[in-house]
Amino acid sequence: MIIPRNIERLLIVAPSWIGDAVMANVMYRAARNSCPDAQICLASRPYLHPLLNGLPWFDRLEALDMGGLLGPVRAGRSFAQDRPDAVILLPGSFRSAMMAWWTRASLRIGTNRDGRGMLLTDALPDADRSRPVSAIEQYRRLAEACFGKDAVQDASLELVATPDDDAEADRVLGTDQAPPLLLVPGANREDKRWPVEHFAAVADALHESHGLRPVITGSPGEAGLAATLARTTRCDVVDAVDAGMKLGALKSVAGRARLAIVNDTGPRHVAAAMGTPLISLFGPTDHRWAHLPGIQEHRLLGEPFLPEEAMADRHPNLCSIERITVADVTAAARALLDDGPSPGN
Repeated sequence: MIIPRNIERLLIVAPSWIGDAVMANVMYRAARNSCPDAQICLASRPYLHPLLNGLPWFDRLEALDMGGLLGPVRAGRSFAQDRPDAVILLPGSFRSAMMAWWTRASLRIGTNRDGRGMLLTDALPDADRSRPVSAIEQYRRLAEACFGKDAVQDASLELVATPDDDAEADRVLGTDQAPPLLLVPGANREDKRWPVEHFAAVADALHESHGLRPVITGSPGEAGLAATLARTTRCDVVDAVDAGMKLGALKSVAGRARLAIVNDTGPRHVAAAMGTPLISLFGPTDHRWAHLPGIQEHRLLGEPFLPEEAMADRHPNLCSIERITVADVTAAARALLDDGPSPGN
């Protein structure tokens, strides 16, 4: 255990991506469990604040801006005014370690990668990237190193929809009381996106069989993709991207949805944290990297019979996401809607 229980001021630097910021719950929770009287500040990119608002494990949520050549120096000096006793870095970048060094905290903890070990007081072993280890497991190991195993008893995902989030979701969904079907057709790479026409076919089938109303969500940069899906779907849909839905409202919409059908992307983690049953679609990214414990999920793979020792990332053609069929997704969705799975299926 690196961080003493009687520490007064702790700064945790959150990951930069939506999914990782959610999966780092295990670290936030362990920090509060181990240091109940500490002032805990979580520093994150401003666009993540609507997602993290409402969580109970930190006292303050502060904006992290390291843009520009001297960004890490400027950010580190700003946080130094609070005189943190320890800084925990969840990002793996050199720039984040430089920022931590400028806080002058006596403990600066993070993984030893990108040549940043000299800036840390405790440079912990980085994950073995030759085999799939989930991000949650990596954050759990880091939390155990910081606080000891006794403090790390729960790696479940949790987010909290605030009243503002609920009000924004009400605006986007309108007065229609049909249960939502959350659709996430985007991803940060083209080869991780299940075809739009497949999403549309499943949405139409579930609307007909279960009366679900599709709600399409994604980033502002995916507006064209969402609009194409909205046009392709025959039933009435909500295009939340076109409606300008804020990120925080995704928590509220996901919490109301009976099911989410998602690619391997950040909103999958948001839906999981809100307890939404999931159909998750994996092409040439290994699903073992993205394991989420204790959730209702059916994972469908481009190549379900890939040998254990192989990784989907290294077999892009064999593991093409387009090999997942509409019939398989529809059947898995109906099974979740009608029967409910055991967690983690």
